[in-house]
Amino acid sequence: MAIHSHARRCPKCDNRLDLQTDGSTVTVDVAHQGERVRDAVQKLRTAVRETRSGVARHLRVVVGTGVIREEVMLSLREMEHRNQIIRFRLEDENSGAFLVQLKP
Repeated sequence: MAIHSHARRCPKCDNRLDLQTDGSTVTVDVAHQGERVRDAVQKLRTAVRETRSGVARHLRVVVGTGVIREEVMLSLREMEHRNQIIRFRLEDENSGAFLVQLKP
């Protein structure tokens, strides 16, 4: 069944398409290609927007352990407060990456 790109709900089950997920995780590295802090935060925002429009449930954001990590954490807190993401946390056993939940 084909669904138009502008559709907001599934024509079969009437569920919201933006909340459907396959449970997968998309990984993006925002800190290891010579990015400045401003660039890393922009990459994060783009990745969140693009991943939310797909079917993945989580976004794994590789940030390293420096200033970029701190700025990304502030941006994630803001996104959480604005309900753009559900929650985030440092990845288990890797303090250089965040796991961001985008969908229920």
